[in-house]
Amino acid sequence: MHQSASNRNLLVAVITAGALFLGFEVRDALSPLLVYLILVFLIQPLRDNQFVERLFWGLNILFGIWLFSELSGLLTPFIIALVLAFLFEPLMNGLLRLNMPRLLSAFLITVFGVGGIVLMVALLSPEIGRQMTAFGSIVPLIPDYLQAFINWIFSFEIFTWFSIDVDAVKQHIIQSINEQLDNIGMLASNFTQTLWKSIPKVITTITTIILLPFLTFWFLNDFNRFSDAMARMLNKKPALSIRRYVPMAKDILNQYIRGQLIVMIIEITLYSTFFSIIGINYSLLLGILSGAALWLPYIGISTAIALTSLVISLGSNPMEQFVWAGLTYLSIQALEILFMVPKIVGGKVQLNPIILFLSIFTFGYFFGIGGILISIPVSAFIIALVREKLYQEKSERLDNPA
Repeated sequence: MHQSASNRNLLVAVITAGALFLGFEVRDALSPLLVYLILVFLIQPLRDNQFVERLFWGLNILFGIWLFSELSGLLTPFIIALVLAFLFEPLMNGLLRLNMPRLLSAFLITVFGVGGIVLMVALLSPEIGRQMTAFGSIVPLIPDYLQAFINWIFSFEIFTWFSIDVDAVKQHIIQSINEQLDNIGMLASNFTQTLWKSIPKVITTITTIILLPFLTFWFLNDFNRFSDAMARMLNKKPALSIRRYVPMAKDILNQYIRGQLIVMIIEITLYSTFFSIIGINYSLLLGILSGAALWLPYIGISTAIALTSLVISLGSNPMEQFVWAGLTYLSIQALEILFMVPKIVGGKVQLNPIILFLSIFTFGYFFGIGGILISIPVSAFIIALVREKLYQEKSERLDNPA
């Protein structure tokens, strides 16, 4: 019996070595898809083992990331439609509670919801494009403005107290700024060539716009089936603890995405309206930047304020506009912090400022701009997991005192 097992293990080792040798010889013909299928075929009989089961799910995650990166262009309309269906799900559930057929509810939301978004984009795009073109005309004025601002900063006597070579520092700063502005000019000079190369992307965008209403309609109509299928899949394999954390992640994601979008739309409307009343140039563009800055806490709003200050300083009535713009930012930020975020977004995604900065810089360093955008909900979910684990251990200690 022992000899038979030894012979079987030897045979498996020989076959494995032969498979590895064959794989090495045909490595040029291999693709991630083929390797994935082969590994799944080999792993399937061994999934009773806990380690192999985790290896199987890790393999699926890696393959999913590769597949998404390869098909991201083709999947764009499907992803946008799925996100829109996710955002409109509460409205869909409200119409269903009124005993409206699901097919009719999906149709109405697609026509008025998606149609309204497309109409708004179509109406605002020409004005945004005009303001962006006009805003680009002030780029050549930036060096003189920044140089005057730097000279004003270094005119304070505090810099002479520390024996700082003010002229050398100013020269270094101005040189760095001019290099960046030269890069901007180079990008502008290559704009026509870039536009010509982007024609396939324009065609893809048009195709996405055409497909979007139809895909959104069917995603809305079948969203409950997707949710039920996902729930059944999670109930089969993962442990009870994982199933318990899925609703937690869903709640945080729901609150963050839907809440942030609502707050962003409100802030864009407020900023654009007040900037227009004050008489600030490029009011719509600056309003959009200031409202969208919500997705990049502290960093985004600081950048928006700096751009607004630059536009005001180059205007005809800077002092009065500075005062009113400052009051506008203070009022809307106070409204956001004290009312909109607690009431609309909710408390599950509010983070300590230190943790917030740490998460933004960490995710941004490893994953770029996409990492910055997901840093808050992911960090909020991790903190929720840690808190639940700590509370669970504390409860166990109270129930079982030493």
